[in-house]
Amino acid sequence: MKHENKWFLVLLLLFGVPAILAQALIVPLLRINIWQPDVVLCIVLLLSKRFGAMHGSTSGFFLGLLQDALTGLPVGMSAFPKAFVGYLAGKFHGQHIKGLFMDLWFVLFILIHEIIFYIFLGIKAELNITEILITRALPDVIYTMIALLVINLFVQKYLSEE
Repeated sequence: MKHENKWFLVLLLLFGVPAILAQALIVPLLRINIWQPDVVLCIVLLLSKRFGAMHGSTSGFFLGLLQDALTGLPVGMSAFPKAFVGYLAGKFHGQHIKGLFMDLWFVLFILIHEIIFYIFLGIKAELNITEILITRALPDVIYTMIALLVINLFVQKYLSEE
């Protein structure tokens, strides 16, 4: 096994499992009305940017399945959107995009995740897509982006390629 793959697995366990536990136990305490950040998505995006599309989609799928199992969501409800967004974010691996421009891409990826997730949820709950987008997805995007910026401050030294 290559050193890069070993480092990916170590970081996936080091950051992924605590993110899932935090999502299930701590994030509900940080909820504002019905809005809450997706800490697991933040870890998937950061791992994807560092390791690439295949690792990003893999981490998104497995962390999404674990998140579904712990939160009581139907299996696959979080796994597919996280795998898809992990793949998209992983396409930026090797690109020298930093700072505000990368943050704008992360906002787009989080929005794509939220749209896919709430479309699946809307099919199950029979909700209007416009109402979901305005009342749930956009506030969740803002909250998740703030969480991503804070998490990145703590994990960036482990995710640097140097």
